[in-house]
Amino acid sequence: MNIYLTRHSKTIWNLEKRLQGRKDSPLCKEGKENALALKKYISDISFDCVYSSPIERAYHTAKLITNDKIIKDDRLMEMDFGDFEGMKIADILNMNFELYDNMWNHPEKFNRIPHGESYDEVMDRVISFFDELKEKEYQNVLIVTHGMLFINILAYMLKLKREDYVQINQRVVDGCSLTLFKEQLGQYEKVFIGKNDFLPNISNEIFNK
Repeated sequence: MNIYLTRHSKTIWNLEKRLQGRKDSPLCKEGKENALALKKYISDISFDCVYSSPIERAYHTAKLITNDKIIKDDRLMEMDFGDFEGMKIADILNMNFELYDNMWNHPEKFNRIPHGESYDEVMDRVISFFDELKEKEYQNVLIVTHGMLFINILAYMLKLKREDYVQINQRVVDGCSLTLFKEQLGQYEKVFIGKNDFLPNISNEIFNK
């Protein structure tokens, strides 16, 4: 099975450097342009199934990049960032640097943001989704999700320990970049991660700055 992954396209809150999580923000002009570029790039791929987070910024992205039927799945929602959602990252760092820093740079020490999710809870969702997916007889699947969920998916596929998440979480993939893994008998082979040379607007954002 070819598993294609993409992150939702750029939003107004991405431009404002706010933490989104379960709260939402509409796609910005650059985001819509990138989504249409991805649609063109993958136009020759026939997908057996398209899955999306039900959060609107992801679902809107999915609708822009494919004409196929889209299945919303709650397990693909972004991590719940609790009390930090909607806040500017600069303000979070001033208010509680250690907690936010641990989430990215010392994930093995991170528990949860107040009223938010833990890494274990997010990973349980990821494992549940992929345990179900690998039983399907699909050739090509497209998944539209979010930055932190994307990191957890990579960690699952690459079999990373929690402390090794820093290998993949220091730079978030661009919205509407493309990642491809090949699945066979529950094993995942990386083909490429974060391919973005077809996008008109490239960010290469550092997530935790």
